[in-house]
Amino acid sequence: MRNLKGVSPNLPDAELDALLVERNRRVLEAELARRNMAAFVSFTKRDYCHNRFSRAVCEALDLFLEDVRAGKRPILILQAPPQHGKSELVSRRFPAYAFGRFPFLRIAACSYASDLARDMNRDVQRIMLDDSYKAVFPDVWLNPKRVVSMENQALRNSDRFDIPGTAGYYVCTGVGKNESEARSAVVKKTIEGWYNTVFLTRLSKLSGQIIMATSWAVDDLAATVAKKNPRARVLKFPAIDEDGKALVPELHPLEKLLEVKALLSPGQWSALYQQTPIAEGGNIFQEEWIRRWDASTYPPYFEEVIASWDMTFKDTDGSDYVVGQVWGRFGPNYYLLDQVRRRMGFTASKAAVLAMLAQWPQVTAVLIEDKANGPAVLDALRGEVPGLIPVLPDGSKVARAYAVTPLWAGGNVWIPEDDAVWTRDFVEELVSFPAGAHDDQVDAMTQALRYLRSHGLAVWEALADD
Repeated sequence: MRNLKGVSPNLPDAELDALLVERNRRVLEAELARRNMAAFVSFTKRDYCHNRFSRAVCEALDLFLEDVRAGKRPILILQAPPQHGKSELVSRRFPAYAFGRFPFLRIAACSYASDLARDMNRDVQRIMLDDSYKAVFPDVWLNPKRVVSMENQALRNSDRFDIPGTAGYYVCTGVGKNESEARSAVVKKTIEGWYNTVFLTRLSKLSGQIIMATSWAVDDLAATVAKKNPRARVLKFPAIDEDGKALVPELHPLEKLLEVKALLSPGQWSALYQQTPIAEGGNIFQEEWIRRWDASTYPPYFEEVIASWDMTFKDTDGSDYVVGQVWGRFGPNYYLLDQVRRRMGFTASKAAVLAMLAQWPQVTAVLIEDKANGPAVLDALRGEVPGLIPVLPDGSKVARAYAVTPLWAGGNVWIPEDDAVWTRDFVEELVSFPAGAHDDQVDAMTQALRYLRSHGLAVWEALADD
């Protein structure tokens, strides 16, 4: 006999069946939400739409919680661009979920601003006071004497709340850090000192750490912990991945992200959106060295036009980046005219060289590094392309970069004024070298400039001898 509490037994069978199905569905959803972070988020925030980023974060948080219970003392470092939902998952939903599963936990929330930590504290309380939370974890509730007002709302001045019947509690504090201070050596040292002498000394044997922060510097707290502690697991989520796809296109489509990228400096974009900070004062190429050419500064002609290729690919198509650039020399100045940068294998790389030469018939020399995949491409093109020059690199990438810095610092290197995607990518990689994620564009550039400079000098010397 069907008997639903609070429902009239006189309802038609079809309506009773529908109510029974709905109740059973909610029961199953609540059961799944007790042991799965992503399901918990969906159950307690019905309008939440999961995506690959949120599911990856939830999976990492589930594993983190299990490792805490197992005594593995995990360290999870999460880095993602702004407004992608990381605070909702990590700072708001996860503490409530963790308390539901393990009420004995003691959780501290730390932030660069105490007000932000308090706001997150109150948000966690509101989640735990909601009926949806009670449906998932009916045996876990807050101490009303400490955190709940007469209107059953979280108190605005509460820095701590307790879970009755357990040793668990949540306390918030602050870490003196914001974006403007992030690159300060003094502030970084202070934060590391706080982490070592205050934070770490208060961890129990069943403890874990989650560090979620923008890496504005290569030696900030997150980077230091990741480097020094082998237990650290680092998850970085760039706003635009290596395939040019947006992290969460439903929230921030690629076109919007590219607009933001155009407004920020390469250093700001790399740190805030790509999670790859640029070493301040340690990068080889300075952004202020970059000069831009447009129609008014474009030379009347070029004394020499060459193509320079960096080819590092594996045996299958679409493995690694291949970069081809067109450079022109006029007097003492060098102009980047065009660039191709794609993930290509052998066949596509060969086709790309031929396509570039068809577009730029002025090219008189094609430089290809005579290492790795270069010899195979050289052999395949030798019967079709005139002016193929194998280049055997000498020294390290960094040494070759330093060899052309006088040209950049002297204002002799020009790149296009237009704000094309490839131009912005080139600048981003240039100013982050050698600490950036990629160096293929820099490699092609140094190869071209070293050749043009030495070849140009040889031409001038020959003319002088005549």
